[in-house]
Amino acid sequence: MPDVPSDAEFLAYNQGVINEFRANHGVVSQPPFPILLLTTTGARTGRPATVPVGFAVDDAGRVFVVASKAGAPRHPAWYHNLRANPAVTVELGDGSYPATAVVTEGEERDRLYGTVSAAGAEYEKNTDRVFPVIVLDGVPAPA
Repeated sequence: MPDVPSDAEFLAYNQGVINEFRANHGVVSQPPFPILLLTTTGARTGRPATVPVGFAVDDAGRVFVVASKAGAPRHPAWYHNLRANPAVTVELGDGSYPATAVVTEGEERDRLYGTVSAAGAEYEKNTDRVFPVIVLDGVPAPA
């Protein structure tokens, strides 16, 4: 089974991506897929926490993300945060949007995940957990 980065490695990598994203109006060199910045409120701390997350857009123009955490055995902290408080802020390109995180279930979750599952196939090898799929209601699809 491939190694999953440690929490410290995630933090260091994420901070570099966040800095590049903000310095270059939403454009980053890594990862090689479109990302947004997701700011949640800490479930325990109440403090804002920002992470870069890959996103996709469905046929209805809804922006959504997958809580894969590179296949780590536990869901990412940001997922637990938005479950406790679904009011989030999303930075996409040059825009910043207040949004509501809606965790999908059942057929809708499977359909959305199916549109991006090839990209996450390597991550799926790392874990047995089901990756949550979250629609970011209020975020316009990029042009």
